[in-house]
Amino acid sequence: MINIDGVILAAGRSSRMGPVNKVQSLLAGRTLLEHAKTNLAPQVDTLVINGDIDLCGDNAIGDKLEGFKGPLVGLYSALVSEALSRAEYLMMAPCDGPFMPDNLVAVLYSKIAETDADIACVRYQGVAQPTFSLWHKRVMPAVEQALLVNKNGGFKPLLEGLNSVYLDWSEQAVNPFFNINTQDDLAEAELLLCL
Repeated sequence: MINIDGVILAAGRSSRMGPVNKVQSLLAGRTLLEHAKTNLAPQVDTLVINGDIDLCGDNAIGDKLEGFKGPLVGLYSALVSEALSRAEYLMMAPCDGPFMPDNLVAVLYSKIAETDADIACVRYQGVAQPTFSLWHKRVMPAVEQALLVNKNGGFKPLLEGLNSVYLDWSEQAVNPFFNINTQDDLAEAELLLCL
């Protein structure tokens, strides 16, 4: 047992991608969701997907709160899900980050365990990447409270208010936290795969 569960955030509106939902967009012949699952599943005990069952499959969990409130609802929905194991930690990753490192969870776990922090978050080129972060499950009440106060469902207030540690990831030829939001991003990702 790794002591870490995982959630892929795939419930976004995907409005900038055009007619095809982001989770079903193809990169090198596989959907972005398939890339995310391939990257994250070997690094965690139990993996759930926060998204629409019709788009994401039977192991998807929908948002536990009504109305679109942002990615924080995805974290909350996973934390309260009965589909997770008894692991103490929850790794969160987006469905649109196909270059996630295969050792990311282990490195974040080392960082969070040595400090007993609530959250371990990646920083790349000086910019925090909160959708690539590891959370101790004890944060659930704080996440719930944040959703009551923070109407846009962002992570920044929690990162500032809880005991957070940051992991500065070394620069790579391809940004491992590259995020696909548009068709242009998707085309760029295809080119990056050739590097």
